[in-house]
Amino acid sequence: MEKGNRGGREQKKYGWTILALALIIGLLAGVLGAVLGAQVFVKQGPSGPQGDTGDVGPQGPQGLGGANGTDSILQVIQKRNETEIDTVNFTIMQWVNISDIDASMMVTFNVQQNSKILIQFSTSQRLEPPASIWIRIVVDGVQNSSKYVCATGPPASGTYVIPGYVDFLTDSLTAGQHTVNVQALRQVGSPVLLDRTLTVTEIAA
Repeated sequence: MEKGNRGGREQKKYGWTILALALIIGLLAGVLGAVLGAQVFVKQGPSGPQGDTGDVGPQGPQGLGGANGTDSILQVIQKRNETEIDTVNFTIMQWVNISDIDASMMVTFNVQQNSKILIQFSTSQRLEPPASIWIRIVVDGVQNSSKYVCATGPPASGTYVIPGYVDFLTDSLTAGQHTVNVQALRQVGSPVLLDRTLTVTEIAA
């Protein structure tokens, strides 16, 4: 009897072991199948057709022409001053040479026959309304550039710092010495001139 019972228990034990192995194998097969299937389904498809090219925008305006290829720069002189000039003592509505107070704002030099002079002047003005100042370039006391005007007035209040720039290209000049000056005209108030830069370039045509 005991031998028969022991045999039955062993058969049941082996049966459970086989069943457990079958479940584990089935579970592993399911996981492996899912992984392989996912790899198949996430495979990248073929590229779609390329879209149409966008329209080309309108062409911008043509820039200004460069200097004539026969022109050449013979000399350049640049002066800079960071002092302040209070125009309170300038006579109202009268052009005054800034070089009367700041000698660096005048250049005298020799040029070749038919050379031209390109002059560039920049500064900043400090104004308390009402105030107005005009600036221009003068060559040999005869030729003068256009002027720029910096002005403030009612209802403005407080202090303003306004930049200004002017340039001037002369006609062909005779050989010899020529003088470049920067002039200011105080119209109203007492503007203060701040940092100033004067650049003079001789150009041979």
